[in-house]
Amino acid sequence: MKRLLNISAYLVFGVLTTVINIVSYKICLDLNLDYRVSAFLAFILAVAFAFVTNRKYVFVGQASIWQEAAAFLGVRILTFLVNLVGLIFLVQFLQIDKFISQILINVVIIVLNYVLSKYFVFNLKSISNYFKSRAV
Repeated sequence: MKRLLNISAYLVFGVLTTVINIVSYKICLDLNLDYRVSAFLAFILAVAFAFVTNRKYVFVGQASIWQEAAAFLGVRILTFLVNLVGLIFLVQFLQIDKFISQILINVVIIVLNYVLSKYFVFNLKSISNYFKSRAV
């Protein structure tokens, strides 16, 4: 039951995060910003929302907020790079519309973000081990 609630909460907040990402991306495009800049600005807004909601309502963070924020940002930067490369590939090489491309690539990003958040970011044991291994 707990797993179902966790997945349900992630889906609700994931949809909201995706809406924030897509809407802010579209607004930036409508303001004639480059699609790559638009993707970056949309990423910033979506990540801020996603961290707060994922930590509080989905995975119920138990480690230091700073440790989780660092891990969360690291993971999201990685998935943003996947997003950006995928977006460039779809737009420049496959000639797919910029807005449609962002929607398509978001499907991949949602899955990656869930898996990485669940098993790395909001996993107290993995975070502690990660930061202990970095300590000198």
